[in-house]
Amino acid sequence: MRFVLVAPGAQHVSLAGTFNHWDPRATPLVRSGAGDLWTATLSLPPGQHQYAFVVDGTRWVPDPTAPAVDDGFGRRNSVLTL
Repeated sequence: MRFVLVAPGAQHVSLAGTFNHWDPRATPLVRSGAGDLWTATLSLPPGQHQYAFVVDGTRWVPDPTAPAVDDGFGRRNSVLTL
């Protein structure tokens, strides 16, 4: 599965979710050139996965292209079903 985020001005973007125990350091994205596009490709098992992008270690951002659910703590998590 390919994850993509456009993050203008970001210095670091990672992916946290149910598939990596919500560890914001476990899955860094790679910047495409000097632009604002960040990507990561993961092999995930079938099922439902919740996730969010973590921008510069502090800002949790839901995927703007995916459905989202309330996480119960005031944030939105993106949902991917495989």
